Amino acid sequence: SYLDLLASIGSAKHIGGKGATEILLTEADIKPGSLVLDVGCGMGKTSCKLAKEKDCRVVGLDLMPQMIKESRTRAKKLGVDGKASFIRCDARNLPFNPDVFDAIIIESVTIFAEDVKKAIDEYYRVVKTGGPVCDNEVCITRKALAGMDDRLEDLKSIFTAFSSTTDQGMLTFEDWEELFKARFGNVRSSHHLMDMRVEMETRQEDGFKSLIAMLKSMWLYTINPEAKKIMD
Repeated sequence: SYLDLLASIGSAKHIGGKGATEILLTEADIKPGSLVLDVGCGMGKTSCKLAKEKDCRVVGLDLMPQMIKESRTRAKKLGVDGKASFIRCDARNLPFNPDVFDAIIIESVTIFAEDVKKAIDEYYRVVKTGGPVCDNEVCITRKALAGMDDRLEDLKSIFTAFSSTTDQGMLTFEDWEELFKARFGNVRSSHHLMDMRVEMETRQEDGFKSLIAMLKSMWLYTINPEAKKIMD
């Protein structure tokens, strides 16, 4: 799967890069001493950033063991391992009591859940009443989708290759909005166009690690038929 591929090459990117993360964190308005859940923490960048800059406690979770390992290493290196902890679990079955977290951060993760509604129900269950749940997902507006015409199948194949077709199909921006409103009621949403310059800058900032990830991708492309299918 796409998630297996990311874990294999040691990469965990999301559309929008640091800029998208900053927008999410601004919306969350996290206070010092808060307890924050980072769903799909990847390599722990956002979790460690929060623990260090916001002086809060963070629980990062991910399905992939390699991501948990990388996150713990990062936290220890940055000296925030006392504030940021990481566990392996599924967003559809969170191992926490109700009303535990002051805020929840999700960056391009819910789209990979086989049961999107169940994941959103779990976010609602574990966040405190009135606590912010901020989610950034890749999608297309209904207006843009209607104008795809003969390119629609190509778009669907891209979402399928990246394991981004949910149990409810390829979700539009408006679909996401409706799903969250159905559970949370009060929802503020916005959409942004993907900027390839931002995506390239994000990879350049990672420097040597980005190069290693690229080389691993090339290697997997040549030896792993499933990886080749995803990249093609």
